This record gives sequence, structure tokens and C-alpha cells, in this order.
Amino acid sequence: MNKRLQLPIDIKLVHHPGQDALILSFRREALNDWCLGLCLLKEGLIETLAVTGERRKMSVEIGFGAKPEASRVVRATLRSDTSVVEITNNDLDRLQHFFLRYYRDGVADVDHLDIDAISAATGNRDVYITFRVPDSRPPVGPKEAKERLRGAD
Repeated sequence: MNKRLQLPIDIKLVHHPGQDALILSFRREALNDWCLGLCLLKEGLIETLAVTGERRKMSVEIGFGAKPEASRVVRATLRSDTSVVEITNNDLDRLQHFFLRYYRDGVADVDHLDIDAISAATGNRDVYITFRVPDSRPPVGPKEAKERLRGAD
């Protein structure tokens, strides 16, 4: 079973030399449905979480690969209409933790979460998936940001 959501988010694909980035920028109103979708995916109650932005220009399908237990790296197929992200259990845990804490606290520890991925087409590690939120604590250095993301309550 798949779950399709249209959320108040902006999805864009950015090409830099030697790197492609899929950027999902969330608004607070998207949190309830987004968090529920991540929980359904994590619990195995859905196979794919398909999210379309408000403008319906792009969508992202997030699910597990054919062999999720064997995959240790996120794989992504980036396209201008629908991108597909085959996520790992560990990265889904990180993503879910980040958004549930943001939901609980009303503010995120950092303004975005990056997930490194390999291109499903080329096998190169040159894809980044960025999840941005509008409400975050003031910026800090990389070391403190990692500490925050580890779950220091």
C-alpha cells in the first residue's frame, strides 16, 4: 500500500558541478501529516510515502529498496517531475527523530537535515537530500550541531 500526500512544502532539484541536491522545504502546517507518514513507513504499514508539493510541480516517493536489510546507503533517482528515494532504516530513524522532535518542541535544533545518497543511475555518491524547516535554534558550529542531532534533550 502506498500513501500519497499533498503538503505545504516546496520541492526543488538543484544541480551543482559534481553534485545534485533534492531540497524539501517544509512549512509548519505540513508537520502533522508528514510525521504520520514517516511513522506509517517506519512501521511497515505503507510501502511508499509519496509527497507532492503545493504547486504540484514535483513529487518525491520515499520507500525502502528491494533489499532494505542489505542496503546501507540511500539510493536516489532524481527527476524533474518525480524523484524516488530508497531510504535505509537508519536514515529513516534519523529523519523521523528530527521531525518528531521539531513537532514536539515547535523548533528544530538545526534548520535542515542532510542525507547523503548515491545516484541509482550512476552509482556515484554525489546526491544530497536536504529537509529544511523554518523554525530552528540559532546557528552553531558543526560539532555542536552534531551533538544536538544526536538527541541531547
